[in-house]
Amino acid sequence: MDSVNIKLSPDMVSVVPGELPFDATVLFKALQYQLLVAIEYCHDLAPDECVWIEVSGDVTVPGRIQTEVKHYSDNLTDSHANFWNTVKNWMHEKFQRTSFKRLMLLTTQEFGAQSELQAWNECTPAERLVIMEDIFASSCNAADKRAAKQKLKEAENESETVKPTKSQALQNYVMDPSRHDTLMEVLERMHIATGAADLEQSVHNYQTRFLKMIRPSKCQQFLDDMLGFMWSFKLLNEGWQITQQDFSTKITELTRQYIKHPDTFPQIDTTALKMSIDVEQIKPMLFAKKLAEIDGDRHLNKAALYRLVAETVISELLSDGVLFKPELDGYMQNHLLQHQFGREKAMLDCSNLTSDVELKKKSEIFYLERNSANVEPFCGMDHTRIEFRNGVYHLLAGEESEDEDEEFHWRLW
Repeated sequence: MDSVNIKLSPDMVSVVPGELPFDATVLFKALQYQLLVAIEYCHDLAPDECVWIEVSGDVTVPGRIQTEVKHYSDNLTDSHANFWNTVKNWMHEKFQRTSFKRLMLLTTQEFGAQSELQAWNECTPAERLVIMEDIFASSCNAADKRAAKQKLKEAENESETVKPTKSQALQNYVMDPSRHDTLMEVLERMHIATGAADLEQSVHNYQTRFLKMIRPSKCQQFLDDMLGFMWSFKLLNEGWQITQQDFSTKITELTRQYIKHPDTFPQIDTTALKMSIDVEQIKPMLFAKKLAEIDGDRHLNKAALYRLVAETVISELLSDGVLFKPELDGYMQNHLLQHQFGREKAMLDCSNLTSDVELKKKSEIFYLERNSANVEPFCGMDHTRIEFRNGVYHLLAGEESEDEDEEFHWRLW
């Protein structure tokens, strides 16, 4: 696949009740489709190649291929504007068509049942010209009949002259004898790929083809991050060129981040998690009550966030098969034992204290020391986040135990 000019036909746009007439959702979907095509091109780049977007056409690999992409549901008939307008664009005087080995029309459309274009890719340039001449002749005959009818109407009603249809105007331009040599340069290189996957199917195909090594829950995030890279201000500002090196660097970065068996601890969007926290709903929970015991209510917001971070990461890793319950249980048990030994030592340091105020103060200091301690790697992952480890503490604090000696507490009494 190689360069893209995407337009969605009206019949492909679903109408939502109350939808405003200036809703631009379809345009953004079209842009995503174009960028996805560009991403697929980038995977096939040689070290010295690059992809250009919206420069020589929608998506271009200089010296190799340039493709126009159409996202339509109707059939590609002989007179369809998608075919004739694409040829017209490639005939533009400033378009360097001879620099490409192939010019590709990529469309979600299927050929019309009676279309003469069906054998296009198997034809020689001369045979392709004959096909277009036959289509043009039929179109001209139809236009002549319309003109004859129009003359009758003009004589009877003195109505205005009807202009050529859009399709007829395109054909008139393309088939003008003065542009014959230019047209042949296009026909020597032009191929048509019909029945291309639409946006949703293309996303599925991309994930199946390129993201097998990515954790299932992160495939969409991987693709969103890649689309964001393709749409970045830096690339737009510098001419919308994606080099093989830049693309390879981004792919490596995202693969390392979202791979099924990561060496590095996964990134966490704490901003999004923070917005989902309702402190009033959390206060009755056991881990929050244990903070309240030491007058640590001012730490509750962070504690709730850290707990949610730990829950989210553990849930994702378990569901993706990166983490298994025995490993998780071992990690949790290790932290419980470390905490219990640390608490026993801190309680010895408080053995002479009788004031509740002093005991709560010492307990809060113990809480802060435990939360600021060095972090042990989680399942061997580098850069395990301190928020995650602290969240594990609050998960442990939220568990009830029949044995008081086995329960997780912050209080030093």
